[in-house]
Amino acid sequence: MVRPPTGKNEKNMHHVEKLLILALVAMVPTVVTAEVRTPEAQAAEAEALHQELAAKMQQINQQHRDLLERMQAIEEQRRDLELMMHRVTNLDDYRAGADPKLGGVAGEPAEVGQEQKKELEAQQEEIPELPRISADVGGVLTPKGRLVIEPSLQYVQSTINRVSLDGLGILPAVLIGNVDLRGVDRDTFIGALTARFGITSRLEAELKGSYVSRSDKTRTREILTQSTEESVFSADGSDIGDIEFGLRYQFNRGIGWPFMVGNLRIKSDTGTDPFEIATKKSLASEPDFTGELSTGSGFWSVNPSLTFIYPTDPVVFFGNVGYLWTIEDDKGTFYSTNENGDTVVSGFGKVDPGDAWRFNFGMGIGLNDQSSFSISYQLDLFNETTIENARPQKVVGSDATIGKLIVGYSVRLPGGAPFNLAIGIGATDAAPDTDVTFRMPFNIID
Repeated sequence: MVRPPTGKNEKNMHHVEKLLILALVAMVPTVVTAEVRTPEAQAAEAEALHQELAAKMQQINQQHRDLLERMQAIEEQRRDLELMMHRVTNLDDYRAGADPKLGGVAGEPAEVGQEQKKELEAQQEEIPELPRISADVGGVLTPKGRLVIEPSLQYVQSTINRVSLDGLGILPAVLIGNVDLRGVDRDTFIGALTARFGITSRLEAELKGSYVSRSDKTRTREILTQSTEESVFSADGSDIGDIEFGLRYQFNRGIGWPFMVGNLRIKSDTGTDPFEIATKKSLASEPDFTGELSTGSGFWSVNPSLTFIYPTDPVVFFGNVGYLWTIEDDKGTFYSTNENGDTVVSGFGKVDPGDAWRFNFGMGIGLNDQSSFSISYQLDLFNETTIENARPQKVVGSDATIGKLIVGYSVRLPGGAPFNLAIGIGATDAAPDTDVTFRMPFNIID
């Protein structure tokens, strides 16, 4: 219950109000005195405000610079994200066997995306690596802008035994005349240096030079004669070989189909010409056995071919089919007059070596991530050689079938360079008995 104020309380309230009024009156001069300031104080206050404003402006500028840097970082992250999106899209399309077309943002990000697409496409188009068993089979295409130098050493050995019968056979086991037995041992060493350069991701050029060293030993013996001793004739030759130039082009990506690579190889006649040696010996009236051997074929030739490579992990099947066209050449014609005044034509005249169909097929197996193994069969079918002197005529027995089994092996050394070994074993009479080839490519410009 609230009681009404008594008289004593009312007096107390009046005293409090008076005291408050007196306090307010006392404060008025102080406020007025604070508001009235001198010019020096105002100038100092203005300077302080100016400095504070300048500090705030600097702070705002710093925040603006930080914001620009953050925006730039965000822009770079956006570009990286776009590239990653392009990469994922392209990989998915390639795995599905499609051929995607890159679209998207114009300007620099699109250009970078195009470059990334080309790199990914080049990776997808890479041919499986095989032991290099020949000039057109094995290895991989050289990437764009890369220069590869490949030294190689080849040894070829062959033995030929021939029986020549010149006489009259009276009974199946009786021959009146000469029986000539000949055996020829041929050893050939070929040191070569090959340079390959990647013009594009699908096209490479090749230049090959070689040095050839040959040695032949011919043993001959005529039986059914008074002589029972063997005659041995030795011959050798060492000089540069025929320089070769080649191009290789990959036609497709190998998705759903075998990789197809077109090859074009042109061989010169820079080596020692065998017909030139034979002509010199004939003009000098020297015997058929000469001490000099040729190091080249004596003809220009063109060899187009097509290589197929079909990978099925862990086996890679491959094949090659081509045609060797050897261009005919004039090897010299000499005219003389005999005792009766008749014109005698000598020399070889125009010589057209037989062309050849060439086949190779086999398979390669990846043993691990550092080595691989391959086995293949190579078959060359040569036509007869034609010599046009007084009249064109084919050289009987000049056609040949050369077949050999090739075993290849490749191992990647600790330095990264692959070491290639190919061993050929003759399977026909016209083929060399064996040949061994070592190759080791090195990247010069990467």
